[in-house]
Amino acid sequence: MKKRPVVVRLVGAALTLVLLWQGLATVSYLSGSTQLANIAGKGTINAYMTPLFKQYWSVFAPDPIQVDTELLVRAQVNGTDTEWFNISQADVDRSILHHPVPSRLYLTNFQLTSHYQVSAGLLPQNLQNVPKQSFVGSDWLDRMKKSLADTGSAAETAAVTQFIKDETAMTSMVSSVARARWGDGVTAVRFTIRTIPVKPYAERNNTDYQVKATEFETGWRGVIQVPEIDLAAIEAMYGTKAAPNVSN
Repeated sequence: MKKRPVVVRLVGAALTLVLLWQGLATVSYLSGSTQLANIAGKGTINAYMTPLFKQYWSVFAPDPIQVDTELLVRAQVNGTDTEWFNISQADVDRSILHHPVPSRLYLTNFQLTSHYQVSAGLLPQNLQNVPKQSFVGSDWLDRMKKSLADTGSAAETAAVTQFIKDETAMTSMVSSVARARWGDGVTAVRFTIRTIPVKPYAERNNTDYQVKATEFETGWRGVIQVPEIDLAAIEAMYGTKAAPNVSN
């Protein structure tokens, strides 16, 4: 039997190794085991999987997603409130709708929104109203932390700590979108998370059936400026020219 050329065998061996690595990385990533996920070095597999191969299995049984979630932002510019801007709809229009190769970048905003919803809901009962209060000015985050300081158990303290992380991440993101869309005159931002239930299967053909959306609206927040953010790139995605008609 004639042997294949050396180049062909090398290419075959390289592809085999790539497939083995992809399979190992996927299994390790989905395992939920920190020890297994760090088998190739701390953070290596997560860094490899997240940009392009991140898995999101909640669309499947036994408990699939049954709601649509939208994130909207508005800002104060020179003392005037802007209209609401629907970030989620802009993501769909830009990355998914009629797109032959849908981008996965929209998942970042979706997951950030989901994490914020969860952490806000896990705040102690006596602190549930804090996210809806306004905190503006350069020291707004410190004042919010003081308002969240009245905790008891270790579990409540952990819930507050996680919420502050998610609040900082969310406000950083919407601040960047607001500045890219409305300019450096933005002095404060606020956002709304809109939850829209999926129409029940039994009502799928009922044109008169109306789903009832619920909204979680935060108070005003001071702007967080992230030096590493490329505002020109964000403007290309969410600016008035890129998404001129996306509102609530």
